[in-house]
Amino acid sequence: MRISVKYSMDDVQVAIARVIQPIQPISPPRVDNCKAIRQLAFIAEFPSHITQDTAIQVFTEASSIGFHPTVDDLKPLWAFPAFVVAMMQYREGRKNPNEAIWKGSPYYSQWTWLNTKFQSFGFKPQT
Repeated sequence: MRISVKYSMDDVQVAIARVIQPIQPISPPRVDNCKAIRQLAFIAEFPSHITQDTAIQVFTEASSIGFHPTVDDLKPLWAFPAFVVAMMQYREGRKNPNEAIWKGSPYYSQWTWLNTKFQSFGFKPQT
């Protein structure tokens, strides 16, 4: 350690400290739902440039029921209330499948409901 102090080798000190500390188990990367919410806000801003399938994919990631967004997390979507409402309906349906908005309706499934819902947003046609 005296050598690293003498030569200002801070990185050596950090490396030694990391070796001495117990190894932490590697956890799987956390899905960045905040990033997905920001992407969804961008998609909502420019729907004619994004395909509906891409929008639905980002929407389902942003609407994960394992994620508990805060008001600040949802702030990018405040300008697009239809997306916020759709997110609320989707999350509620995923949490309570027996009470889902698509159950008992002509939509049959969540995917049909999502496709029908997103058709009204004016996305770029599939090529």
